[in-house]
Amino acid sequence: MNRKTILGAACALLISSYGASASRVPLDVSNNYDFQLAGGGGSAVASLNGVNYQIYCDNFANDITLGSDYSAYVTVLSTTANLSETRFGAVTPNDTSATGWEPITLNTGNVSVDSTDQAFLDSGAGLSSLARYEMVAYLVSDYNLSQNGSNANNAIQEAIWTLMDPTADGVVGNPSGQNPSSYLESAASWYIGMNNGAANLAALNAFLGKFDVVSDATMSFASNGPATGGFQEQILDPTGVPAPTPLPTPEPRGVVWTLSALAAAGVVMARRARVQTIA
Repeated sequence: MNRKTILGAACALLISSYGASASRVPLDVSNNYDFQLAGGGGSAVASLNGVNYQIYCDNFANDITLGSDYSAYVTVLSTTANLSETRFGAVTPNDTSATGWEPITLNTGNVSVDSTDQAFLDSGAGLSSLARYEMVAYLVSDYNLSQNGSNANNAIQEAIWTLMDPTADGVVGNPSGQNPSSYLESAASWYIGMNNGAANLAALNAFLGKFDVVSDATMSFASNGPATGGFQEQILDPTGVPAPTPLPTPEPRGVVWTLSALAAAGVVMARRARVQTIA
């Protein structure tokens, strides 16, 4: 029997509003690896409690095997989400700590914007685990699925891995060689703008409610760092839903992005050398 394995990826699953609280449900991953990005990144179909979704990766340190069955926790995203059963919910907002996030270096050529966004990500509100899950949801929605392994899609993948990179897992790799800075700054601008004012917060919660974090029910949780063990966390969407179009929204710093719907294809991503093997 053919079995495809994606190695080295701890991916956090976000799924379009499955609507469950964090409780154990069956997750069955198919053999269909249908949106391939660099280093083993890409997409596979998965069935969550009997409903088909496409899965996206939000980190890189663990493995997931195509054609396997798992037990998963499902956590609905919102601006007040309880992340206690996610892989990164307990990561402390301190990038200098062994239990915090790796510092992020931005390099787009715009020194002023780079400095502002880097401060947001490394010492401001962007250090919280919830903020990072929210930005990952935004970035997932920004994939152009028709372009498969384009430079832009690979840069988005790298931006997601960079956001979800705790110090305990080491420095994230870059198998595509793409610079994720512009997508990290886009995500930061979107987050800052959407967390500003009641109307924007309502729109943000409507958007986030389309995503759930799906985490392995066998993980060992830490009080101040990433959970260990288990399959890679993933982000799921319902199969067949078209990708959303980000819409510009005014924001004090300039332009931010808001979203009208959820992306439909998914990504199983891995951090370091993700390898696909046939056994």
